[in-house]
Amino acid sequence: MKEQIPFIDLRQSESRAPLYRQIYEAVRLAILRGEFASKTRLPSTRELARNLGVSRITVVNAYEQLLAEGYLIGKIGAGTFVAPALPDDLLQTGAEKGERSAAGTNPPAPLSPFGRKLLSGDVQSARVHAGTQFRPFQNGLTAIDLFPFEIWWRIAAKYHKNPPRSILGYGDPRGFYPLRQAVAAHLGSARGVNCSAEQVVITSGAQQALDLTARIFLTENDAVLVEDPCYREACGSFAATGARIVPVEVDEEGLNPAKIPGAGARAKLVYATPSHQYPLGATMNLARRLALLDWAEQNNAWIIEDDYNSEYRYAGRPLASLQGLDKAGRVIYVGTFSKTIFPGLRIGCAVVPPELVDVYGGARALGDVHSAAFDQAVLAEFIAEGHFARHVRRMRLLYEHRQRALVAACEKHLKGRLEVKKAAAGMHLVGWLPEGVDDRRVADKAAEKGIKVSPVSSYSLKKKRRGGLVLGYTAFDERQIEEGVRRLSEAL
Repeated sequence: MKEQIPFIDLRQSESRAPLYRQIYEAVRLAILRGEFASKTRLPSTRELARNLGVSRITVVNAYEQLLAEGYLIGKIGAGTFVAPALPDDLLQTGAEKGERSAAGTNPPAPLSPFGRKLLSGDVQSARVHAGTQFRPFQNGLTAIDLFPFEIWWRIAAKYHKNPPRSILGYGDPRGFYPLRQAVAAHLGSARGVNCSAEQVVITSGAQQALDLTARIFLTENDAVLVEDPCYREACGSFAATGARIVPVEVDEEGLNPAKIPGAGARAKLVYATPSHQYPLGATMNLARRLALLDWAEQNNAWIIEDDYNSEYRYAGRPLASLQGLDKAGRVIYVGTFSKTIFPGLRIGCAVVPPELVDVYGGARALGDVHSAAFDQAVLAEFIAEGHFARHVRRMRLLYEHRQRALVAACEKHLKGRLEVKKAAAGMHLVGWLPEGVDDRRVADKAAEKGIKVSPVSSYSLKKKRRGGLVLGYTAFDERQIEEGVRRLSEAL
């Protein structure tokens, strides 16, 4: 049977969803509408990519999603075909299928504004359909092969063998109290955070802390000031509430309070990464920190300080937190263990002013009650016994070494095509492309070579004059870094 090439005009699409997602939706809808009959052979990924003018990996990702959901089946040596029984059919009775066929389509689900925004693709997380593949230069990953698992499992075995009653029932929505104590002590000594254990709310990673804050503070049309460029998942949480995202210019010294536009004058929240701006890596100087705190107090706004990887500073001691400078109680500090232990642990925290503790506890209880008590208990002891601080010190030395290896490899293989300079902190570097080079196209080409890089433009709210690539290096040894840069050179 001759294959059918789906008609997909990406140039006319107004969707802001990733290209692979647009292709996935177009093929899926064509199947459900009967445009592609059962057992119809679809074109190869290479042929469809050429027809659409996109990279092959983009089509591969779309096909893999359709295969995983049961819309397509693959036959080795024969190709890819429409499945004989569709997943949407299996979820309905015969009568319902007849009604659907007569009507053409089901009535739309009565979604809330929040649900409609998620469905539109405008605020979808980049992580929804992305697994952790540990490909150079995927950002935000730790050197898990060097984590002291033997110590971690020793502590875990003790709790699993003879668990105390305190971790077997429903716990405090704000978190396991010994962990809150350990976190407060660590943040006080390492980050200059001024708090008690009562102000610490344990969350399922930093993302939940951001989402809770968005839900607690924001309603439709409230203004939120965010850095530009900005961490996408933070913007997604804010936009899903219906809030207005107001970008603030970032330069080599981070967010500039003097550049806050008039549209943000009545903003409820300000989102910032002052210790290591994401993704550009700038550090906000003291004058700007004080100016931002003063602005928030004068305008009755609250600051979310996302301190996602400040432990990894290679020149001098880690800088004191913005929260430690706050005298008016206007800062909500957000931290995570994803960047120091491993992302799969899913433990983070929010440090909130005393008057907000009950609000956050209540919101946490409505969400998922509390994080897994066993993991919280193990982490509390891991910190209290000093293993966490020792591990961070070891990783700080290792990551600085790997950063130097990345800079050297880029100088060797990419000189004149990608400008990469060492940084005083962080887990990634930004490589700047020559003027006029499309960083999204480069990222697609790199993916074809098995390299994962993120285009700076994908984090930007306003168009930037120069494209760049975010290069994570902490999870990769020197050999992987050298080979990854060589493949990136081929892509460029």
